[in-house]
Formats: sequence, structure tokens, C-alpha cells
Amino acid sequence: MKKIFIISILLHAGLCFDTRGQHMNIRRYSIEDGLVNNDVLNIYQDSYGFIWLCTRGGLSRYDGSRFTNFTTDNGLADDMINDIVEIAPQEFIMAQNSGGPVLLKNDSLKPFSSNKNMVINSFYITGNRRLLAVTDFDGIVEMDSGRFRSLKPNHPDLVSKITLLNDSVWLLLKYESSVQLMSPSLQPLSAPTLLNATVAFRDSRERVWVGTTHGLLLMNRDTKPGKTISLINAPVPFNIPELSENYINCFTEDSRGNFWIGTLNGLAKISPGGKASFYSKNDGLPLSSITCIKEDNQHNIWIGTRQGLAKLSANNELSSFSLKSGTAQAGTVLILPLTKNIWRLFDEKNVTQFDLLSGKVANSLPISSSGYRMFKTGMDDVLVVNGKKAMAYHSAKKEFENINWPDKFFHCVLKIDQYRFLAAINYTLFVVKHGKCEENISIAANTGRIHCMAMDKKNNLWAGTRGDGLFKISLSGSSDSIRLQVLDTFVKRLPDPYITAIYAGKKNELWIGTRIKGVLKLTELPGEKYSIQQYGTDMGLSSNLVTTINGDSSGNIWVGTGQGLDKLILTGKDHRVFNFGKLNKVFSNGYGIYCLDDNYLLATNYSSVLRIKDLQQDTLPPPPVYITHAAFAPSDTSSFLYTRNFRLPYNKGQIYFEFSSPQYINEDFTKYSYRLRGGNDTSWNISGKSHNVYFANLRPGDYLFEVRALGFNGQWGSPAAYRFSVNAAFWQKWWFLAICISVLVSLVYLLYRYRIRQLLRLQKVRNRIATDLHDEIGSTLTNISILSNLSKKNLLSPDKAGDFLQRISEEVSSSSQALDDIIWSVNSSHDTMEETVTRMRRYAAELFDAANIRYELHLDPAFEDKKLAMEQRRDIYLLYKEAVNNISKHAEAKQVCIKLTISHGQLLLYIKDDGKGFDTGSDFKRHGLKGMKARVTRWKGKIEIESTLQKGSAIEIRLPLAN
Repeated sequence: MKKIFIISILLHAGLCFDTRGQHMNIRRYSIEDGLVNNDVLNIYQDSYGFIWLCTRGGLSRYDGSRFTNFTTDNGLADDMINDIVEIAPQEFIMAQNSGGPVLLKNDSLKPFSSNKNMVINSFYITGNRRLLAVTDFDGIVEMDSGRFRSLKPNHPDLVSKITLLNDSVWLLLKYESSVQLMSPSLQPLSAPTLLNATVAFRDSRERVWVGTTHGLLLMNRDTKPGKTISLINAPVPFNIPELSENYINCFTEDSRGNFWIGTLNGLAKISPGGKASFYSKNDGLPLSSITCIKEDNQHNIWIGTRQGLAKLSANNELSSFSLKSGTAQAGTVLILPLTKNIWRLFDEKNVTQFDLLSGKVANSLPISSSGYRMFKTGMDDVLVVNGKKAMAYHSAKKEFENINWPDKFFHCVLKIDQYRFLAAINYTLFVVKHGKCEENISIAANTGRIHCMAMDKKNNLWAGTRGDGLFKISLSGSSDSIRLQVLDTFVKRLPDPYITAIYAGKKNELWIGTRIKGVLKLTELPGEKYSIQQYGTDMGLSSNLVTTINGDSSGNIWVGTGQGLDKLILTGKDHRVFNFGKLNKVFSNGYGIYCLDDNYLLATNYSSVLRIKDLQQDTLPPPPVYITHAAFAPSDTSSFLYTRNFRLPYNKGQIYFEFSSPQYINEDFTKYSYRLRGGNDTSWNISGKSHNVYFANLRPGDYLFEVRALGFNGQWGSPAAYRFSVNAAFWQKWWFLAICISVLVSLVYLLYRYRIRQLLRLQKVRNRIATDLHDEIGSTLTNISILSNLSKKNLLSPDKAGDFLQRISEEVSSSSQALDDIIWSVNSSHDTMEETVTRMRRYAAELFDAANIRYELHLDPAFEDKKLAMEQRRDIYLLYKEAVNNISKHAEAKQVCIKLTISHGQLLLYIKDDGKGFDTGSDFKRHGLKGMKARVTRWKGKIEIESTLQKGSAIEIRLPLAN
């Protein structure tokens, strides 16, 4: 932001002293700083303290750190905003120049009532909280039941402005034509007074001012009811050339009794004491033509112009005086009081007298010569040395004292009493008396020198050096002879051995200025020990380069640094740092500080003298802080700030906040701290002057963001808070975890059940094999054994023995076939239907060819890759085997037809013969057919048998195929 500060070093050359030296901190704002438009029409401050700017290009809200703008891009009907009023916390009515009023609530624009064609110019709130507005064509209107209604609908007056004198009398201005007193019901209380009036204002003394196109007038209190208004000339303080013939645009009185009058040519300020000041573009205003004036709740004065906004910080009393003629270019070096308002100024050429009230210099005394040197020898003494002569100046004494002085080039001089001085050349101290000097002591052997000296309350001498630290020296002896003795040295014990200033405090503590380590407080402890406390930039000091130190009557320590003026405030037994210069925009390198009565200070540097009043701004409490924006990222313009308990998606665990504290004494002075409760780190983080923070990679959970501001009194204020949550991903939620655990348990259980079934299945296979072996092979082997014994008994009967041996051969063949069937059924390489069909074809060929029976075998090609479970493959084969065996043994058939197909996941086995048939009613109960039905039922299939005597039989079996 562009900052223009009217300080002494920028005053125009050619003046001895600038009598308009009142220091005004002026800060300008324009579109370059974020203002929506430079043409400012009105200024308003809301209940939070935010500043609203009505302009010809939209509406701007200034929160102390940034501008938030509203234009037609945000939904306005017209960019020109005439006025704004707050009807509830953060709920506003905006007066558009076309399109009617609009409601602004929580940064969102909404339609307001049905007054779409009403052009409102300005709002007014009466003492009894009535909301009035002045319009272009509807006269004066009042808000009633959510819409504006005309007070005089049939004959509206073309009113430009209203001045509410009280709840029963209004002063109406009618477009630079007349003024008239009216009642709230718009009944005339006076006759119209023809006058080119532009503005009217009632001050704290009940006086009514009327601004015109040609100056300022005052309404006569003796105006008679029903008569024209009597006007008189403005009082003397207001009768200045800048106002007498000027166009008056605006008029206000601040809380301190100052009058501010805006004109086409500048801004006039009339103080309660009658002092008049006038400011124009040359003094730092954006433009001399003033459109509006507003005092905020911190007593700053805001000035609107056609070329931008200006803020006049009236929160300091600072006068800057700069010598410009008859003095050296370096300016003032030392000052010494004669009276409360008359001070001597010492520079490289002259000793002059300066009147702080008038700003005038008088009684200049040239002292320039080649050997001219000046020394501050005490709080109330200045010594000017010129060769072998010296002039001693004392506070409150008009005449100086001539004294003899040795012709030596001393670097530092300190007054001991009326006649004696201590003077230093490098590291050697001399006692000077009546123009003679006696070398007394050398405190170091280096090539540096003693830079400053001071006496403490115990009459000890402290000598600060350039590089060798600090020396404590005792003074003893008589009035004729002084003996110096070094009592203690502080070199390695100090953070910085380069000493720039020394001040002995009221409690005998020593304040030490250094070159790179700020201020050191040296306190003596019992047992000749010392404590050292450092105050540097890490504790708030404006610079670690200290140039001068002094103390006031309240125990506060004032420190001049390379960056301005700091105040170390006594709080209990300690001090805290307050950047007085930074707050009041004093950044010059201080050379001397002088504490006066009534909290005034005089500060000098090489270019000016500053007269400052300490208004104790360090006691101001922390300002309120507000969260102004909440979004996913800094680039996101949409905000969910006003969404309660907002929940972030699990894949957007990030949030960005903007916050501000509406403090306008010095916007750059506010510091913030924040924390995020609910995360890993819940401690307060110092953000300094940053007005935003961004959190990323937030874990799921509930969060509370808090931010607070630091007050000028060093205390943190109450935090503003925003609650939000981050949703967990569905795979992180309890119900999903419960489902996963349930599924996992179910899988384990199913695997367990599957394992058990496999074991049971294996056991069944084992049992079946054992049963088959027992039933098929075991019984056959038993028969073979019996037949073998019978053969042995009939060896003598060859025919009988041959029969038994033949039967043994048949039993062996049968058992071999049964064993082959058992092995085939358990062999996994035979699981395909192709293998099953091959075996079925082979068995049919062996059986029917031997019996001379013709047969047809029709097979579905889908069997080639189809796999079957071992048990189902075995049962299908046994069903087939049982059927063809029955045909071979009992049917006496000549021809057999066999079909094996797959349809809709089912296996269809169809066997038909042309044999003798059988009675299905009686023969179906035979063991073979019952076994076939049992096997089909096991697989939830169907079996159908049709047979007619002497006409053959047909068997159809349907089995669902198992995986």
C-alpha cells in the first residue's frame, strides 16, 4: 500500500521553522490497494468496526487488512452505491443508484422488498430508531414492515438531505434551492428560506451549521416559528479564507470537539481552542476536493475524495519542527530547556532559542570554528568547547558561563560538580578543573575509546566503551584531588561490548544501549553480583542499534534506536516493549530524548525536533477479531464461513481462513495468534501480521479454529472461533470396519466349513471305496475261496471241478472289472465327460457285441470339455451300466438306442430297446431299478421308465450337473 506520512524531514525548504508543523499521519487507499473504485461517495462503519465505502464502481468493505468488493459481478443491479445502513448485525441495506435497494446479509446479496424502482440517496436513523431515506422522486420514505413507504405519497418534496435536529424538528435541504424546518409528519415549522445550501449539521452545543456553495453559515437561535430561517455569519475561528468563499461539501464534529469541513479545495480542521488547520493534496490527501468525512470508533478521520480514500490518524499529538536556514545541513544535535516552552537548540553552527508553541527561532549565536565541539555533560548541562575556551550552558539559565578549558581533543566529557569535569581521550580518563587536566587512570590498553559515561545513585562512574564493554569506577578523594579506581569490568559478561548509551535508573539499575544487542538492564544483587536482562528485537524492540536512553517520572524507559522510538513500560518488577514510534509512524534515528511534564517528550535527530505527547496508547485493550473468509484453498473465492458445523469431504482435508481485527490506529501494528483444536498441535501459534492461515492434510475428526489479536496493552483478546469437521472415508467409518470384520469372520467360517466338507467328502470317498472293495471285491474273493474249496473236493470228478473252475474264472473277471471301475471313478484325470463317454462306449461295445445286439450311441459335442464331480461321474456311469446290463441280461433285445446330451445345465441320458419289456408296476421294485432311482434322487434329478410287454422299454434320466 502506498503510505504518505507528513513528517519533518519532508517539509518544504525555505522556511526557518514550519509553523504548520502539526504532525498528521495520512494514509491513502486507492484501487491499487484493493478499493473497488477511487470515487468515494460515502463512508460507513458497522457494528463490527468494518469500514464500508460506497463508490461509483461498487461497494468495498475494509477490515483493516484487505478490501472485499461487491459489484454487478456479485449480483448488484448498479455499480454506483449511494449509501449503506446496518439493520441487524452484518445485515445491511444498500442504496443502489438504480434497481432499488438490495439486502446484503453474511456477504450474500438478496432482493429487498418490492421497491425496485426507488432510487435512495441517503439513510437516516432517528433518535427513536426510525429508518428514513431520501430518494430522487419519492421524497422522504420510511422502512415499514420490510419495505419503504413514502411519508408524503401524493406530493413528495424533492429533498436532497435531512438534518435531524431532534425527534420533533427536522431541517430539510432541497437541492441547493432552499432550507426549511419540518415536523416528522412533514408539517412546515418555518417558511422556505432561499439559499444555495449544500449541507447542514447540528453540533454538540446544539448549534446548527449550514454549508453553502459560498461558505459556512450558522442558524440563528431566534428564528420565529412560521418565518424564514435566520442565518448569521460563522464565528471567527471558522471565518478563514479557505472557508469563507468555498463550496462546502461535508461537515462533521469528532468526539474530541474538532470540526472537520470538507470543501472543493481541501479539508479544514477547527480545534476546540479555535486553531484552524487546512489540508489539501499538497499535504498528502488524494485530492483536494472532499466528498465525505467519517470518524471511526478509534477516533481516526476518514476522508473520501474523487481520487481515493485517506485516513488521518488523530491518535497522536506530534509536532515536527525542522530547521532550514542559518544552520548546518546536519541540523539539531542537542537541546536544553530554558523554560517549559523555550528551548536552546545546539547544532554545528549556532546556539538558538526555539519557542515550541510558535515554532519561531530567536537569539541565534554563531559558534562555528575549526575546533568547535559540544558535549552533553549532564541532564541539565551542555558544554560547548572552542579551543582553550568553553561555554557552559545550564537549564533555566539564560546566560552561559565562560570557563577555561585545556587544549585537548576529548571524546567524552561528564560534569562532576560546579568546577570539575571528567574527560576521556581514548581509554584514558582526566580530571579537568580551571582549565587544567590531570591524567588519572587508563582503564584499557586497546586502541578504542570511551564513548559514554554516567553516574549512578551511589556516586559510581560507569564508562561505556567501543568494543571493550563497561567499566565500573569509584571516585574518592578531596575537593582538590580525585582518585579513580576500577571496581569491576563487564566485557565478556555482556552480549555486546560496544556500548552506545548509559542511563542510571531511579532504583539504581543501569540501562545500557548497545550497537547490535539492543538494551541491557544491569541490576546489582547482594554479594556484588549482577543480573543482566536483554531487550532486543525478539522482544519487540524496533532495532537492536540503540542511540539514546532516558526515563520518565512513571518509571518507563524511553529508547531511541536506528528505527525510531520505543517505550519500555514498567509492569510490576519487569518491563515490556511497546513500539511507540512504529505505532505513531516515527521511524527516524533518535539522537536525544527529553521527558517533559504532562506526558510530553522532545526527541531530536539530525534533521528535526519532535514534540510528542504520550497518550498512553499502550493501555488500549485488544480489539475484537473476526473470521472473514473460510474456503478450501486461498484461490477459492466461494466461502462456507456462514455454514454452521461445516463438514469437509474426506478427499479435501484442507481449509483456508482469513481473519482481521478492525483496528485503524495503525493497521500494520496488529499481531495475531491462532490454534486448531482437534489436531496434533493445539498450542497457540504466532502469525505476526499475517491475516490468513492454511491447514492441509487434516485427518478425519472434529476441529475448532480459534484466532485472537494482541492489544496495545500486551494482552491477548478473546478469540473468534469456527467449528468444522473432516469426514472420514467410507473405508474408515465404523460401519465399514464392522462389515469388513463380519465378512472376514464369515470367510474364515466358510473356509472352515469348506474344509470340513472336504474332509467329510474325502471320508465318504474312503468309506465308499472301502464299501465297494468290501461289496464288490470282498464278496467275489469269498466266492472264489468257496469255489476253490469245492474244486479241491471234486478233483476226482473232473466235470464238477471244471464247472467250479469256470465259475472261479468268471468271478475273477468280475472282480477285475469292479476293481477297474473303482480305480477309474477316483482317478481325477477321468473327470471330463469325454473320458466318461469313452468308457461308456467301450463298455457298451464289449457287452452288446458279445450278445450280438445292435446299438446306436449319440453323444453331444459339449461333453468334450465338461468336467464332472467325481461322485456324479461315478453315479452317471453306474446308472448307464445298470441300464445296459439289464438290457443285456433280461430284455432279449435286438437293437438299442442310447442318447447323451446336455440342455440348460442338465444331463439327459436316454436308453431305448426293442426287447420283451416288463411290468413296471411289479418289476420296478427290483433291486437294480431301486438303486437307479436312489442315485437319481441323490442328485435331485428325475427318472422316467416306460415299458410294454413284447414292445421294449425306454429309460429317461435327467440330472442337474454339479460343479
